[in-house]
Amino acid sequence: MNCLYCRKPLTAVVNSRSTKDSSQIWRRRKCLNCKEVFTTHEVIDLSQLVVIKKSGKAEKYSRMKLYSGILKASQSSKVTKRELFLDKVTDEIEKEILLLKQKRVESSIIAEIVLRILRKRHTPTFLRFITYCRDISTDNQMKRELSKYLTDDKN
Repeated sequence: MNCLYCRKPLTAVVNSRSTKDSSQIWRRRKCLNCKEVFTTHEVIDLSQLVVIKKSGKAEKYSRMKLYSGILKASQSSKVTKRELFLDKVTDEIEKEILLLKQKRVESSIIAEIVLRILRKRHTPTFLRFITYCRDISTDNQMKRELSKYLTDDKN
C-alpha cells in the first residue's frame, strides 16, 4: 500500500477491524517514511465472477450495474437515507452471491436474490424492480409475477 502523502510503499497496519455488518475491513495505516496516518477500507472483490445474461453472453460482474439498477427502482419512492439503503442492500446481495460459491452465475439468479431482499426491505422498490427485471408491460403480467411471490408467503 502506497502512502497517500509521500507515495512511498512503506506502510504498516496499526489498527484493523471489521465494519458493523462485516462487509468491509477498516484499517488504520501509518507511513514508515513520513509518519502520516491514514485509513483504508477493504471490500470484497467480485471481479472474478462472470454473469451469464439472458442472451447467453457472459460479462464480468459489476457492482455499479447492480447498484444503479436498484437506484433506478428506488428513484420515485421515498427511501430515507437512499445512499445508505443502496449500499446496505447491495452488500447484502453480494453476500448472497458469494454464498452460491460459483464462478459463473446467471443474471436471473441474481435478479431473484435482489427481489427477495428488496421484498423484505422496501416494497415500493421491490415492485419497481420486478417490472424492470421481468419487462412487465401489462396488468396481467404483473399479477402473474406477484402471485409467485404471494404464494411464497404461504409456504
